[in-house]
Amino acid sequence: LGAGNMKVLVIGDSYGLPRYAKDSFNVELDYAGTYPEQLRRMLIAHFAEDICLVNRCRHANTSLSLIKGEANEIEFLRPDYTILQLGLVDLWPAEGRRIWPLYSEQYGRDPWVTPDEYKNNLQLFIKFANSRGSKVILVNSPPVSKPHLLKHTGLEKKIAQYNNLLARLAPGAKGSLLDWHESVKCLAERNIFGSDGIHPTREASKLLARLLLQQIISFEEEAGNG
Repeated sequence: LGAGNMKVLVIGDSYGLPRYAKDSFNVELDYAGTYPEQLRRMLIAHFAEDICLVNRCRHANTSLSLIKGEANEIEFLRPDYTILQLGLVDLWPAEGRRIWPLYSEQYGRDPWVTPDEYKNNLQLFIKFANSRGSKVILVNSPPVSKPHLLKHTGLEKKIAQYNNLLARLAPGAKGSLLDWHESVKCLAERNIFGSDGIHPTREASKLLARLLLQQIISFEEEAGNG
């Protein structure tokens, strides 16, 4: 990459990955439809230059990964922008989980990451990213469909609690908060949720990518005027 090429790092959970439809082997969202890939294409179209976007979204990923090695991605890539989309897996009730945690210390815990741990993991990572010149964009946890809220008592309040923690962290970061929880509600519910009632549709992924693009454009304009 040349000196003028933008580098973007996305760290998230399965919200940013392709997936099969619930209870089938039909592809519901291919990689081209995920928000990181849609963002990459939008950035290329807008800035008319090569964009290096590294997608570090992983199934069952939590903020614990931020202090378990993701700092290496910052050190090696030195991204201009780091997008953090984590939280829903951190807070999700243990009852009914169908996946194993990525780290052994999370086995048997409910939730896998407590609010205090979530805050501390993010603070440490954001501070390190800032020290390496990376601006941070924080994406909060999305809403989930009504069946999940009915199944898990208190889930809506827990999402609000973790999102409020994220909102309080944002002013201290060289970045900003993208309030995805509210922004996605401009879409009809059928266009928000995939078949599992959690993960985004292609349309929702496109909206998230567009909002992230706007954030980055705003940062670039500020830098140009500085």
